[in-house]
Amino acid sequence: MNFTKIDELSSKLKSMCPLNSTELKRLRDEFVIENTYNSNAIEGNTLTLRETALVLQGVTIAEKPVKEHLEVIGHKDAFDYVVSLVKANTILTERVIKEIQLACAYE
Repeated sequence: MNFTKIDELSSKLKSMCPLNSTELKRLRDEFVIENTYNSNAIEGNTLTLRETALVLQGVTIAEKPVKEHLEVIGHKDAFDYVVSLVKANTILTERVIKEIQLACAYE
């Protein structure tokens, strides 16, 4: 599939179901919570989906390791960084990949 076809399909999708900014924010927030939870669960994080959502809101979960809280926060920060690269139309260069790897090393 080429980029022209992808652009055509994207335009068609946007015309079929326009979402307002509130709906887009809600969907993005839900995606971030679920993606963060699933990614961290694969790595052994024991926070539940609900606890993950709370940590992303700034709540500390009693009797859960600080490391697990930091993993959630770090994953969200990495996601936000990648989104900022996309919004800025940043080309994915070796330097950018190394910056992402360096940032992830501190999670």
